[in-house]
Amino acid sequence: MPFFNFSSRNMASHSLLFLAVVFSFICSGALEEKLIRVECQPAVGVVGQTMKIHCSFISSIKEVNIDLVYIFKSDPENPVFLLKNNIKTGDLRFNLPSENNPSLELASAAVADEGNYRYMILTNCGVIEDGSFRIGVTSKYSQPTTNSMPDVIQDGGNADLYCNASGGYPAGSIQWFDSTNTDWTKSATLEITEGEDKLVQLSSKLTFSKIDSSWAPFRCVVLNNKFVKEGEIEFQPKIKEGKPNEIKFDFEKLTSTNVVAPVVVIGSLLVGLLLLIVLRGQCNCQSRRPSTIPFLSHSSDLTYAAPEEPDVEKALCSVKPKGEATQLKTQRPED
Repeated sequence: MPFFNFSSRNMASHSLLFLAVVFSFICSGALEEKLIRVECQPAVGVVGQTMKIHCSFISSIKEVNIDLVYIFKSDPENPVFLLKNNIKTGDLRFNLPSENNPSLELASAAVADEGNYRYMILTNCGVIEDGSFRIGVTSKYSQPTTNSMPDVIQDGGNADLYCNASGGYPAGSIQWFDSTNTDWTKSATLEITEGEDKLVQLSSKLTFSKIDSSWAPFRCVVLNNKFVKEGEIEFQPKIKEGKPNEIKFDFEKLTSTNVVAPVVVIGSLLVGLLLLIVLRGQCNCQSRRPSTIPFLSHSSDLTYAAPEEPDVEKALCSVKPKGEATQLKTQRPED
């Protein structure tokens, strides 16, 4: 009987202990159900625009009042934004657009805003210390531009084609296609440059050792980091015709510069020489023609006096008028 009594008292104590443990679990569960937490969705904004960060309270309490807000980024001790008694400090681009609503807004989003944030809220139901969200930022690339080196390409010769796009984020890529839709991207090199504002410039260079004019026009396609097309441009480089025409072109150039000028000079010299010969010939004829008049003239009125010593040169070059000839005839000695 004493043993039984001992066992009964022992069992009663164990029962009380069990009930206490169960009660404690029930109470703790009830307290956990009353705890409040916040959940935020990942936010992606566009550079220069206002982005929304959607957050909500998870709680069994219907009415939750926000008294204090802290937003931390890289430094866990110094918040980037603080809201207390409706007074804002820190990065004033952050804002709570609705009262007692944990959702946020960020104006003029920039690439530097990208990253993970810790969200701490003090409410009438308690303190939320484990809230968090992530901000992502994108920026669309500008319309691509193209050029070539050299500006005028020889068909069958070397050529470099360039395609550039700027102002985008994150880093994307550029693809090349020819007129037959052949993909030349693997033959191109892509250079990615980051500016002070963290925006990216893409520059693609497509090199040909022997370009074919039939491949033109080319297409340059700009893709974002998700391989979605953001821009496209058709490029028609200036390509000269092949080698036969190149030789013809050089010959025409040679004819117009190196041949025409000497021909003009030589022709001028020949014309001048011919004129000189003609003029000298006329002078010779004029100097000899009077000497032929006495021999060719049949006029009976012209007579000559026989000089004592015949002067042939004087006889050949002297032409006497008709009156003088008569005078000479009267002075001629009689036979």
